[in-house]
Amino acid sequence: VAFTNWGTGHVMLAPGRYTAVASRGIEYEIDTSKAFRIDAETGADLQLQVVRSVETDGWVSADLHVHGVASHDSGVGRHARVTTMAAEGVEFFASTDHDFLTDYAGAIEDLDLEMWVQSAIGTEVTTVEVGHFLGFPLQMDHLGEGGFNRDEVDWTGKKPFEIIQSIQTMGRAGDFQPMVFVGHPRDGILGYFDQYGFDPYAGSPGFAGAPGTA
Repeated sequence: VAFTNWGTGHVMLAPGRYTAVASRGIEYEIDTSKAFRIDAETGADLQLQVVRSVETDGWVSADLHVHGVASHDSGVGRHARVTTMAAEGVEFFASTDHDFLTDYAGAIEDLDLEMWVQSAIGTEVTTVEVGHFLGFPLQMDHLGEGGFNRDEVDWTGKKPFEIIQSIQTMGRAGDFQPMVFVGHPRDGILGYFDQYGFDPYAGSPGFAGAPGTA
C-alpha cells in the first residue's frame, strides 16, 4: 500500500502477478489496472484515474478519532498521518492520541496540504476502569519534541463527569467550546457504557454500586 500526497508513488514488489487499485476515499470511484507481472528484471509503470462521483457541498469529511506515534497503539509519524488523511479524502481530523496532545498543523504546512486537510488538537483520556473520553479542540501551550505533549488530565480516581470537566477546561483555556464524546462505549473494559452496565433498551442509567457512578 502506498499513500501519496499528490497521486504518484513507488512500491517495491516481489516477483509475481499483480493487479493495482487506486482510491481516494468514499467520494471517488476506484480504478483498477489490468493484471501485470513483476520479475527480477521488469517493473511496471501504471497510470490510474480516480473520478469524483459524490458531491458533498456543505459537508466536511472528518475523522474525529485518530492515533499517531504519540499513542502506544500506533507507530505512524505526524507527516505520514497527514498523508493518509489527505489520500483518503479526509478534510478535517482531530488528533486524539492516548493521554497526549498532538499538533499536526506544522506537518500539514510542511507538506503544503493546507487546502486539502485541516486539523485540531485533541486527546483521548485513557482510563483503566471507566472508559475512554475524547475531546477537541484543546489548548496546547507549546510543542514538545515530535509535536506532542502529555495532556493535563490526571484521571486516577476521577469519576467520568470529572474527566469530562477536565477536558472542557483544557478547551476553554484556548477560548474554545470543546466537543467531548465517549470512545467505543461498548468495548468491554475499555467502554464506559459497558463498565457502568448501561441498558439502552430499558433506559437504565447503570447498576447500583458501579465504580464512580455519576
